[in-house]
Amino acid sequence: MFISGSLVKPRSSQNGVSKTQSAGNQRHTSSLVGTSETTCATTYPSSFCEWLAGIIDGDGSMKVSKQGETSLSITMGLEDLPLLRYIQDMLGGSIKMRSGAKAYRYRLHNKLGMMKLIHCINGHIRDSARLLQLHRVCQVLDIPDILPITLDAQSNWFAGFFDANGTIAFAMQNRLPLFKTPNYGSEGGVFYPFIRVTNKDLQDVESYKVVFGGNIHFSSSQNGYYQWSVQSRKDVLILLDYFQSSTFRSHKSRRFFLIEEYYSLYDLKAFHPESLNHKAWLAFLDKWNK
Repeated sequence: MFISGSLVKPRSSQNGVSKTQSAGNQRHTSSLVGTSETTCATTYPSSFCEWLAGIIDGDGSMKVSKQGETSLSITMGLEDLPLLRYIQDMLGGSIKMRSGAKAYRYRLHNKLGMMKLIHCINGHIRDSARLLQLHRVCQVLDIPDILPITLDAQSNWFAGFFDANGTIAFAMQNRLPLFKTPNYGSEGGVFYPFIRVTNKDLQDVESYKVVFGGNIHFSSSQNGYYQWSVQSRKDVLILLDYFQSSTFRSHKSRRFFLIEEYYSLYDLKAFHPESLNHKAWLAFLDKWNK
């Protein structure tokens, strides 16, 4: 995976996915991917803390058991195992495959690790449900809770929350999906990249609109959710500039790095089958879809 422009080698097989189990052993569906109860440092970079808070606001959960034990869990798709590995390298904890689901769950539950985590994300958590969870954990660990700080265009929280709940895709002007076939552009119409973030809580997507502009729509599907999006070339490039200078670690990052190439090919009308640059367009689609 790419982290801040650097290619990071996969961790050794010692902490990797467990070896193949025997045919009669069904434990492989929830096999232990990696375990570490150590933490790397007492304090963490502020950029990491902001980004991690965004991840937790989107895909995380903090709990207090009946026995008063605190824990953090983050569940993400199979393609984002490297992202969870990165969190594990920073915080310790374990990663397991979810039984019956195409996802991995990261979990941290030792007291020292949780205390370091809370000191890291305290003041950066802002989702209403996560704030309640944070305050309960703070109470158990005897740590004063901090209300969320004001976000600005340099806040890495946006990158973390996008890693959890964001989408980069293409659409036709009539909002039909693009790239169902390599020659879709030959049917006419204007297609464009769009970037969106969805969430059940309006306040989370509203932060994107305040800082980056764009629009917010409500959808009644899936029990209702709010969607923030930008699609104009100007707005997309502004957001691209933000992500080039901010922490960004999900598999979606590869598409961000292709947006400028898209605009170059679009200006050449390379999407048209009769264009001399059409082969370059097809190569671009191949990279995009991967």
